[in-house]
Amino acid sequence: MTGHQVWFHDKDNNKIDFVKKLKKLGDVIILKPNYVNFMNYSKSNKGVNRFYKSKIKDIDFTIEDLHFENYSKWIYTQITPNKKYIAIGLDQGCHFAKYFCNANPDNCLALYILIDRNFTKQSYEKTFHSESTYEFNKTIVGDSYKDYIIENLTNKTISDLLEKIKKTKDDNFIQLLNGLCKGIIRSQYDKIKKMDVKTIVYSDSSTLTTPEKLQENIEFNKRSNNKIIYYYIVDDSEYLIHGKYSDEIYNNIYGLVKNS
Repeated sequence: MTGHQVWFHDKDNNKIDFVKKLKKLGDVIILKPNYVNFMNYSKSNKGVNRFYKSKIKDIDFTIEDLHFENYSKWIYTQITPNKKYIAIGLDQGCHFAKYFCNANPDNCLALYILIDRNFTKQSYEKTFHSESTYEFNKTIVGDSYKDYIIENLTNKTISDLLEKIKKTKDDNFIQLLNGLCKGIIRSQYDKIKKMDVKTIVYSDSSTLTTPEKLQENIEFNKRSNNKIIYYYIVDDSEYLIHGKYSDEIYNNIYGLVKNS
């Protein structure tokens, strides 16, 4: 499973209309994190680096941009206050989307997560406070690797890293910055304790159906007063998009919206 793209393209990379179908139910807002995902945008399929062709001097962001509270306020300035939306959270954006919907429940009919992400203290520490992570950072920044531990990270560090990317065009720096962004996001694991909005969560069964994750989902749903419907889908994108799962999920979303 390559990510939420399976919901937007078929096996021949043609556009599909799943989101267009959702728009028949109401206004749709697709929530993505408001930072540059360097890993996604740095290379095209042909290996041509698009990042360096962009207006690199205009690319900037701070740690504060990645805080859920600031993101939620930023999104709210872009929507119509008296409207209700079906919100969609994509990939890492699912965490931002959960926070936004909880902060603005009067504006959200339902939340739909395209690819849930593991979001716990344990998953954060395992990913970003491991010897393998530290060793990887050392290969890129040497003895100053401790400056790139999430708790020690500053806006100056990020600014310096952006400058390194501009000057060296080294993909390792891009990978490091992308990882730091994810680290800042995941370090906020304690900000989303439950869902206050009706939610449908789609998970890739090959990566998110461990016994621990399933138990976490059960407990999270209980804290959310059973507002969540979970789907664990096998890696069969054509069947998923065009078959019964797609219709079933769509119908469930319709039910949530209709009963709101």
